[in-house]
Amino acid sequence: MSKDSKDSKKNKGESAAAGSSSVKPFHVLANGVIKVARPFPNPVVPYEPVDKDDIPDYLGAVDHTVKIESKKDFEKQMNVEEERFNRLVRRMAAAKKYLIVVLQGRDGAGKSGATQRIGNAIDFDPKLLSIVPIGAPTEDERAHPPLWRFFKDDRMPGYGQIRVFDRSWFEEVLVVRVNELVKPEVWQDTYTGLRMMDWSLEHQGGVVVKFWLDITKAEQKKRFEDRARDKPWKLSPSDGEARKKWKKYTPAANEMFFRTGTEYAPWFIISSEDKRYSRVNVLRIINEQLEEALGPEPKK
Repeated sequence: MSKDSKDSKKNKGESAAAGSSSVKPFHVLANGVIKVARPFPNPVVPYEPVDKDDIPDYLGAVDHTVKIESKKDFEKQMNVEEERFNRLVRRMAAAKKYLIVVLQGRDGAGKSGATQRIGNAIDFDPKLLSIVPIGAPTEDERAHPPLWRFFKDDRMPGYGQIRVFDRSWFEEVLVVRVNELVKPEVWQDTYTGLRMMDWSLEHQGGVVVKFWLDITKAEQKKRFEDRARDKPWKLSPSDGEARKKWKKYTPAANEMFFRTGTEYAPWFIISSEDKRYSRVNVLRIINEQLEEALGPEPKK
């Protein structure tokens, strides 16, 4: 193949950004969070295979040593972010904006805890907030296109409202892929639909903030043992199955970040080894994304 032909091929489809040496695979923010925001000039480009070495090992780059040592410091930082969140949320309706928070991550990484802290920040105001836990689809949901269930039953917010998804439409390229529930060409084609869904939500006033909460395998084992002892109702058979498939979930998550971490809806990968650190930074990043979307606060 000639050099011109190779260059032409690189400029097609999803591999365009990956093939550019000027595009950084990810950014490590000052607080240690990894941000994946690749340029996708056209979010609906079809799936195009890339060499596995072209997909960065985002999860391998997570720093699990970051922490907030002091409970007092944690509470001080949380108070600041909660007050900030309250002010920003109250501005959304007038700006015709709404907030969607997507929480994905390793089992036991603290998605429920992060959800609680977001809710606490606005006293779980039912006019503003709904929490949407996502499990396996029902028989009725299986009779519809996969993304339909995320819009049913008022699961998407109106202007001024917040929806927190504890797992989300990205399960279509995680659990579906890892458990081989469909043929590879099906989940491969799904990346385009996921990018387009994020784009559509953002284009209609949504602020879509996507998180992956990450822990080490050793920490996951400890948390499962603590659950079994103290909160056995929180331990499910699926937790053990996911642990067995840890190595399969890693490349699935890395490819998900690579193909759906866009400039309009980035992925934020946060170490949740220390729960204080992850909970503060989840709320902090939400606030930063809201501030970017809403602009400066109007002068009184």
